[in-house]
Amino acid sequence: MSSLNQLIAVLHLGSRNARLSAARALHELFDAENIRDSDLSVQAVQPLVDMLNAASESEQHAALLALMRLTSGNISKAALMTEVEGNPIESLYKILSSPSSLELKSSAAALCFVLFNSTKVRELPTASQCIEPLIMLMQSNMDIAVESGVCALERLLDDERQVELASAYNVVDLLVGLVSGSNHRLIEASISALIKLGKDQTPRKLDMVKAGIVENCLVLLPTAPSSLCSSIAELFRILTNSSAISKSSTAAKIVEPLFMVLLRPDFGMWGQHSALQALVNILEKPQSLTTLKLTPSQVIEPLISFLESPSQAIQQLGTELLSHLLAQEHFQQDITTKNAVVPLVQLAGIGILNLQQTAIKALENLSLSWPKAVADAGGIFELSKVITQDDPQTPHALRESASLVLCNVLRFNADYYFRVPIVVLVKMLHSTLESTITVALNALIIQERTDAASAELMTEAGAIDALLDLLRSHQCEEASGRLLESLFNNVRVREMKVSKYAIAPLAQYLLDPQTSSQSGQLLAALALGDLSQHEGLARASDSVSACRALIGLLEDEATEEMKMVAICALQNFVVHSRTNRRAVAEAGGILVIQELLLSINSEVAGQAALLIKFLFSNHTLQEYVSNGLIRSLTAAVEKELWSTATINVEVLRTIHVIFSNFPKLHVSEAATVCIPHLVAALNSGSEAAQDAVLNTLCLLKHSWATMPIDISKSQAMIAAEAIPILQMLMKTCPPGFHERADSLLHCLPGCLTVTIKRGNNLKQVMGGTNAFCRLTIGNGPARQTKVVSHSTSPEWKEAFTWAFDVPPKGQKLHILCKSKNTFGKTTLGRVTIQIDKVVSEGVYSGLFSLSRDNNKDGSSRTLEIEITWSNRMLNESMKGA
Repeated sequence: MSSLNQLIAVLHLGSRNARLSAARALHELFDAENIRDSDLSVQAVQPLVDMLNAASESEQHAALLALMRLTSGNISKAALMTEVEGNPIESLYKILSSPSSLELKSSAAALCFVLFNSTKVRELPTASQCIEPLIMLMQSNMDIAVESGVCALERLLDDERQVELASAYNVVDLLVGLVSGSNHRLIEASISALIKLGKDQTPRKLDMVKAGIVENCLVLLPTAPSSLCSSIAELFRILTNSSAISKSSTAAKIVEPLFMVLLRPDFGMWGQHSALQALVNILEKPQSLTTLKLTPSQVIEPLISFLESPSQAIQQLGTELLSHLLAQEHFQQDITTKNAVVPLVQLAGIGILNLQQTAIKALENLSLSWPKAVADAGGIFELSKVITQDDPQTPHALRESASLVLCNVLRFNADYYFRVPIVVLVKMLHSTLESTITVALNALIIQERTDAASAELMTEAGAIDALLDLLRSHQCEEASGRLLESLFNNVRVREMKVSKYAIAPLAQYLLDPQTSSQSGQLLAALALGDLSQHEGLARASDSVSACRALIGLLEDEATEEMKMVAICALQNFVVHSRTNRRAVAEAGGILVIQELLLSINSEVAGQAALLIKFLFSNHTLQEYVSNGLIRSLTAAVEKELWSTATINVEVLRTIHVIFSNFPKLHVSEAATVCIPHLVAALNSGSEAAQDAVLNTLCLLKHSWATMPIDISKSQAMIAAEAIPILQMLMKTCPPGFHERADSLLHCLPGCLTVTIKRGNNLKQVMGGTNAFCRLTIGNGPARQTKVVSHSTSPEWKEAFTWAFDVPPKGQKLHILCKSKNTFGKTTLGRVTIQIDKVVSEGVYSGLFSLSRDNNKDGSSRTLEIEITWSNRMLNESMKGA
């Protein structure tokens, strides 16, 4: 250290020769690291810098060498040179610009290289002045001079302003020419300078390519050391950032050599990153992929190792490059590619956004060929995490990509449906891709069919809102409607709050003029029908819109199935809510439903009748009750009888309900016209139909006393056609029918017909028997048979009919049998018959014994008589009366 101190003193105070010798001695001393790093060595900087301005070239050279040795590898010492008195860079510029030897200029350039490491120095105006002499040095024939000039210029180009100044000297061709030979330091510096010149400057990059930089680098690449390979890879990265270059035929030449370099075990991460980025730049162009000659195994195998790199940037580039390669079908299907599944799945779940995006993008194509491998690698779990991630929320594009991969896996095997959490499938319903939505819907539908409890989980996960959105946007309408209907068919789901808010959207879907899917409409109507089964939902304010929508559905050319669904849903809505009844009426529903009563489908007609019954089960819609309504119901009964010979019980019950609730209709013409069809239904219908008809006829009967006489009489006469049917019911039907049937029989007009068939044992004590009978009822005129002469067993076979507006009550038939002879008329006997029960029974016949005041011979005399009560010959009989 004492020698160092003395030498520094000589630099300050010694003669020219002494200073020269001291500078040379310091150069040698600075070989020792401990001396270079000592604090005392700092004192040598100022005098050595001062020597740069010496007149003697030897002194300048000695000072340059000492400074270079002192600052070698020591950034802090180099920084001290910027703080000394004077301007070292100006001194160096003077040397570079002087006619000094190339050796001295080379040393000056080498020291410039050291000084240009300082941002402060690079910003000096004098630094810019060094560009031209450095370029001139690069053009010399001395290797060391060229190398020093290139290295100094490359370091100076770290300042962007210097880049623009250097570009003015057309230095690109010069640097490209230097990228050859075996001087790797020179080549690396030249490449580094070209990188800085070409950054964000497409025209300069094109100039480099035109000058042959790619060809020069490709010649060097196979045998170049690792560091140089990294520089070349970085240059290729910069060049291929330009689309014009990356899609050119020149860029295609780069691909295979870069893949070969990536196989080198000594290739560092910086080089790997640059090479991968360059390959991405090139191979992201479809036309470049088509020209790729390497086999999938040559390309994919090295890339797989990069997926497990400690560098996230390299992992990302590896996956991005892999995703571009997998756009080629033969890459997807190659067995080597399958090996990439596990690391890609791991990257997909790593939680780092950029890596997730590139890994999942690569899996999009890979999962087409190897879906099982993706599933076996835990892909379903990892992809599900991505789709459901909320903090931070997964970007839409990434969620779509993850959903697409998951769909590819699910399409491969439906058993995988049950390995996907329901919440994930529900999230997938929000996709913008119909294919993704379709797969998610299929999976949810199958889960719901298999496990009833899954319906609640789907609802809690937001499935109903998602499905309603799909319907509103007219996407996957049939599948969406089917799942919605299945969910609402679940009692527990209907009890959830979200169900209440589904009514209005379903109604809007049905009312939407853009809704064209008949299956979607049907399923939406079914869903409303399910919701309407819940009394609280049926009473909800939104149910009014549902009623209007369902009526609108019926007004269109709906299928029979759709009519049934809409009508049944309306039944549930109106049975619980007067407001809904009025909504149906105000929407024109009464006329629509009346038309459906005449449907060729008996089930539709029956349900339409039931709906009318619910609508008019109270007086809410009394202003809508009309004769037309009764006529429509009557026509429905008639149609059924004509077409199928059956009776729709619901129609009959509906007629009864309307007549019960609206007595004002009893006096209408429609009611009168309805009676014959009720009678026909009583004759041809089932027990249930007969029960409904009896109720209705009894209702009308009770009103006859208050009606105008002509109307009541007309209705009674028409209803009298039911007499034989009612009499039959008294004999064959359950006891519950008897009271009503009997009540009707005893108020309907009819005919009592008495047939005197024959007499038996009508002999007398004296003379022959010329018998005849006289019949009377009440105070009416007597009726008499013909006289049968000379016979004790006369046969008359004569019938007598009495017409009654109402059946005789408590009256008796009196028959007097006499014999006519020369001496007058002899009474043979008489019989009195109570005729009340014949009204109910229809026919009452048998042998009736004649009674006499004095029967001297004690013989039994009888008449064979048949009495009937019916509606036969009613008109004629009444005319005769």
